[in-house]
Amino acid sequence: MEMNKMNNEMIPLTIANTLDQSMKTRVEVPDTTVKQAVKHANLAPKGNYDVYDSAGVIISNNNTRNYRDSTVYVGVPKVAGGAPIEFDDDWDEDGIDLDNFPEKPAANVTLVTLGGERHQIAPRQNETLIQLAERAGLKPRDGTPIVIRDGDQNAVSNIRATDNVGRTFTISFNRIAGGSIMSKLRGSNSPKAHPAVVPKEIIEQTTAFTQPRGRLEMGGLLIGHVDDQGNNVVVCGFFPEQTEASPGYCEFDGGAVAMAMGACDMANEKKGGPHTPNLRVIGWIHTHPDIGIFLSGIDVNTFGLLRGQTSDGRIVAVVVDPLRKEHGVFNSEKAARGKDATKANSKVRLSEDLVARYNKFLDRMRFFQQKRGKEAIPFIMPGLLYNDRVMMGDLDDIAQARNETLDKLYITADQQSQKITHIDGKIRTLSTDLDKATSQSKSNRISYKLLNENHVKLRQDYAILKQNFESMTEQFRNKHEANEKLIQKLAAKLEELQNQVKSNANNIETRKKYAVRKTKETELRFEELTKKLARCMPFPKLLPLNAIKIVDNKQVQSAPQPINHDSDEDTVDE
Repeated sequence: MEMNKMNNEMIPLTIANTLDQSMKTRVEVPDTTVKQAVKHANLAPKGNYDVYDSAGVIISNNNTRNYRDSTVYVGVPKVAGGAPIEFDDDWDEDGIDLDNFPEKPAANVTLVTLGGERHQIAPRQNETLIQLAERAGLKPRDGTPIVIRDGDQNAVSNIRATDNVGRTFTISFNRIAGGSIMSKLRGSNSPKAHPAVVPKEIIEQTTAFTQPRGRLEMGGLLIGHVDDQGNNVVVCGFFPEQTEASPGYCEFDGGAVAMAMGACDMANEKKGGPHTPNLRVIGWIHTHPDIGIFLSGIDVNTFGLLRGQTSDGRIVAVVVDPLRKEHGVFNSEKAARGKDATKANSKVRLSEDLVARYNKFLDRMRFFQQKRGKEAIPFIMPGLLYNDRVMMGDLDDIAQARNETLDKLYITADQQSQKITHIDGKIRTLSTDLDKATSQSKSNRISYKLLNENHVKLRQDYAILKQNFESMTEQFRNKHEANEKLIQKLAAKLEELQNQVKSNANNIETRKKYAVRKTKETELRFEELTKKLARCMPFPKLLPLNAIKIVDNKQVQSAPQPINHDSDEDTVDE
């Protein structure tokens, strides 16, 4: 008897949307799971969703009696960029179909597209799921093959549809490309785009935080309000922990959206007056490191998914390339090319009440960060309130991010120093080889080819070293004064190397002149000996002698000289 009373007891709840705090409904639901209660109250959004508490923790499968008179938040399970969006089959994590409520069983099969659209279709006798999808016109116009998958992502295209009424399946493709490749976009039925006001501080702080990550993409949320002119105004934001991050894809859990909305609700309740605009999740921001500014096909799907969770379609997408130092603001998924984007250079003025609300929001996010750890919320972006927050004694995530960037530069400097040491060793080796080649060159026909090649190679190494040094010097000059000592040390080393290069060049020229002089002295000595030899020879007609003169590699034959029969061998040695 008492058990039946508990089962029949209705639990009062407030159900809110994570992206639109105006969508709040007070309901009374039975003692079921929270997710079943949302479905039972007909407040479940299209596409996959989860239910969160005010701290962003998933409570979908918890009992409603644990949240009596509380506010729960319905939102997307994840926010992704650069990859396909996945959908759950049976809407919960226990394998319980939410259509198992005590109501009339469904006679339809629900097919969910990658864009989050749900199609309820009554199957025909002996019709398979793939045939059902094709009959409903859900096959792509370009003929791309589709696959029907269940909640475990198993391919079930050929099972009979009539045996699976009341269930939900996902339409997908064998391969879904995502990332930096710009795909051809189809027409969209998205609502009218509203103008976005994004300050440059958002871009600067995002760049400072994401730049040390290199080519790994990262996504976050933007917090703002709607001003009296109907603009979507961005003020601050945060980057939650990424469940997936790669050079072509990023994803974070949808609980971050619920957590942000819970913080907005608290700020709206605690601070400001009746005429103060409410804070809300106003946008989505993610990075495209070194691939430029655009919205990929996956980005467009995510944009549409987030927009579909709001009642007014107010969502802004911001893309930042921290390596190329580029960015773009997109008001609609219909315009996804780089040239369609605007720049974040807007000026924003905040009233005292708005400043108080945003500070309350940031305080709440800092509380979540301390409670969950820096890994769960690695970066809180104060945006316009950065200076005020630092003066208030708040943690400076921006400074920490910049220190990480500086540490990376120090590592690069150390690598360059190692390269310098390696080049210095090569210079010493080349100098030794040059000395050996010079000492071994005793003939009149000295080849300077090897010496010249070594000299050219030495100058090339010096030019590369100088170029690397100049580039590194420019980076350090812009980053931190602490690098001046290192730059001075490198400059002194370069000067030493330059002097060594000049010294080597002078040695080459000296040895060249010495060789030419020795050649001429040998020629003169040879000519003198030839003349003496001619005087020593007794029979000039029988033994003609042609003296050969070598001057600068040209041979000149002199006139015959008479032979002196009275000369002896000692005369030659005079």
